[in-house]
Amino acid sequence: MAKYFSGIILLSIVLVIAGCGKGIAPLSVQEEQQKAGFSGTITFTGTWPDSVQRTHLVVFKSPLRSAADFSILNLNYISLSIPNGSKVVNYSSLDSSYIPIGAGEYSYVVVAQSKTPTLSLNRSDWYVVGVYYANGDTTQPGKLIIPSNTLINNINITCDFNHLPPQPPGGN
Repeated sequence: MAKYFSGIILLSIVLVIAGCGKGIAPLSVQEEQQKAGFSGTITFTGTWPDSVQRTHLVVFKSPLRSAADFSILNLNYISLSIPNGSKVVNYSSLDSSYIPIGAGEYSYVVVAQSKTPTLSLNRSDWYVVGVYYANGDTTQPGKLIIPSNTLINNINITCDFNHLPPQPPGGN
């Protein structure tokens, strides 16, 4: 009987240790950033251009004040492609992206389109069709601030093909 009892105790200890993972250890920076992100709705109005090959939600750390600011060093998030002809897209940065985003402060959140069939990092291949504006202030792009381990909601963008926003430098 003592043999079975000690076996049960040993098995219980093994299950507790195996089930605790890291126990109360803090999350690593990578694990914490994976839980940070943003979500919202992208609304498209007007007629989609026939020449569009790619549409993405894109986030830059710093504003695009020159063509040189459109760089891989400034680019912090690229969503997977948004289907052509979409009217409303509900998204979360935690779902899918080419480049995931983490906690931080971001200055330029846009929906951009390209006429190229492959993903390009040439500024001249892209044009902005929608910009995130905070608190309804359409005079300047809104800042996106993502605290650690937080999903920010209601980062909504309207893309009006009849009234495109100002284009950053370096485009056609």
